[in-house]
Amino acid sequence: MSKRQLMMSNTMIAQDTRYIPAQPLCQVVVDICRSLGVAEHKLLRGTGIFEADIRDNGKVSVLQLAALLVNAEKLSGARELGFLIGQALATSHNKGFLNALGYSRDLNQALRLLSAFINQVCSLVSFGEYRQGSARLFTFRDAAGHHKAFGIASMIVCSAMVSISKLWCGHRLPLTFHFPFSRPRHIAEFEMYLGRKLHFDSPCFSVTVSENALVEPFSRADSFLLMASVHHFAKTRKVGALLPQIIRNMVTRNPQIAALDVAQALDISPATLKRKLKECNTTFSALNDEVRREQAVFLLRICRLTNEQSALNMAISDLTNFRRAVKRWTGRTPSELRGH
Repeated sequence: MSKRQLMMSNTMIAQDTRYIPAQPLCQVVVDICRSLGVAEHKLLRGTGIFEADIRDNGKVSVLQLAALLVNAEKLSGARELGFLIGQALATSHNKGFLNALGYSRDLNQALRLLSAFINQVCSLVSFGEYRQGSARLFTFRDAAGHHKAFGIASMIVCSAMVSISKLWCGHRLPLTFHFPFSRPRHIAEFEMYLGRKLHFDSPCFSVTVSENALVEPFSRADSFLLMASVHHFAKTRKVGALLPQIIRNMVTRNPQIAALDVAQALDISPATLKRKLKECNTTFSALNDEVRREQAVFLLRICRLTNEQSALNMAISDLTNFRRAVKRWTGRTPSELRGH
């Protein structure tokens, strides 16, 4: 990453900044909830979003979008709400940049482009990326820090990933989902929308994309239309990230980074950093532990490395401290994570 890219990625976006296009997500939420008997004025109550914002394709903030999803989940009472919204986004309501990504050569290229436009496409969920050979593991992270809307937002993303892969490739890609909760009683709904490659009681929320899926040719691949579409959407792209995302990225690049270092890099005081993180319902320590937990799970459970190899990869010199840290981060010992 160049110095300029690093500075751009560290540009902080306020949670109350209106930069997310109301179309298509807000419209989809309204349409799905209306079909479930929820009145639009009740759904929008307390969100700060007005009918005109959606009708005229205005902009909404992360906090407004989160409030809308919380209302939708509460008022509809539908267990499959997230799946329905995700499916609708990927099919009949598929517009904008997601549609443009369908012109990519394959999933590898689409994912690279998506990372540059993640704020507009997936503003409540961010991703950690880990490579195992040519395959890819993506962990789901709460972009807003710690918010009640993260659960339903994650289900929307999962459902949209499966549905849109059908449009891009002509068939469902073999995605494997890992959930940090017990197998639900309504498992049939998960299998209907996500397939049968589901694992529960996992240490973290993630999806695994196989090597073959990454290079599966897209049926609508068109380099000229892709270039033109990316150029069009780049004009209105919001550069930067929410504070929790910035901190996670910094911790990933430098495991030894401290809160003071982050504050200095962002040109704010430690007190301001603490206050802004409190507004996100999180702390530097919590975000740091989250990233380190992901790393430990990937190295020990997925790659099945030894304690020595894992500790070396995580820049931890003392094995006793490593074992204690893994237990604190995950609730399991390194041996338990490896499954033996």
